[in-house]
Amino acid sequence: MHSLPTTLEQTYRRILRSIAIWTGIFDVAAILITTVVFLLTQNVFAGIVAGVALASGTGCLLTLWLLAQNYQFWQTMVPFGLSIIVCELLIAIWLPELRLAVAPFLAVVILLAGLTGRRAFTIGALTSCIVVLIMMVVLGPVNEASVLSVHLLRFLQASSLAALLVAVWAFLDQMISAQMQALQFAEERASEAEAARQTAEAARREIEQRAIEQQRLLELVAVLELPILPIDDQVLLVPLVGYLDSRRADQLRSRILEAVAAKRAHTVIIDITGITVIDTAVAKALIDTTAAIRLLGTRTIISGIRPAVAQTLVHLNAGLGDITTAPNPEAALAIARRLVVA
Repeated sequence: MHSLPTTLEQTYRRILRSIAIWTGIFDVAAILITTVVFLLTQNVFAGIVAGVALASGTGCLLTLWLLAQNYQFWQTMVPFGLSIIVCELLIAIWLPELRLAVAPFLAVVILLAGLTGRRAFTIGALTSCIVVLIMMVVLGPVNEASVLSVHLLRFLQASSLAALLVAVWAFLDQMISAQMQALQFAEERASEAEAARQTAEAARREIEQRAIEQQRLLELVAVLELPILPIDDQVLLVPLVGYLDSRRADQLRSRILEAVAAKRAHTVIIDITGITVIDTAVAKALIDTTAAIRLLGTRTIISGIRPAVAQTLVHLNAGLGDITTAPNPEAALAIARRLVVA
């Protein structure tokens, strides 16, 4: 996808190519017609027109060749602008009666130079045209001995001005077309940006949905990792399996306290038969959990204590007297029911 400056330059190249082609076609037609007229009538005017058309056609041909070779846009402008200036000078020398009529065609050079976007090049073209215009006006003959009849002179002057109007109209028409293409290009870019925004928004919503699903999975894993099973209305069983690290111990304390508050349980049985290793920090967290449960008015029974875990708890020597233990969950449940009845 091309950028806007590239698209505009391509449009300007098409404008210059169209102008050069049509000008070249008129030049070829003028050369053929005036050459035939000159050969038949030996009219000097026909030869002059043929020379002017030849100079213009040469500039058009060079411009088309430079465009085909992908030269920079301002470089392709040089032959075409020089051909117009040369034609102006030839007409001022050979047909001084028409010099003021065709002088406005120098504006075409300035307009085309402005398309290049190079300020120095445009100023150079403007300066050159002003110099040529001064030469045509100041250095022209004062008393012009016209070689043309009055009617032919008026026709040529009128046709020159009409051709200038047509050239300006064609130029403006092409410029408007270029502006419309630029606006269309901008609209396409805006549409693409909107589509990209919608795509990004959809991706954001999808990421948020995945994050929600991931959070749900994490919560499910947490529930499965630390299950809390209600034995009855007043007893909760918390079987622990695997490695109990500090993270799981914190989650255990938080979930047990929430369940005790919600179920108004009388006793919580924490079965650690499936726990392989408990370090000092985790053992302390387990004791703190039982203390927090006791603050809610609920008893705690720990079942399935292994010898290594027992040694760790003895080493801590913190709150051991307040902990009720049982060899297995069945014995812990029996103790819990006796406590409830009591």
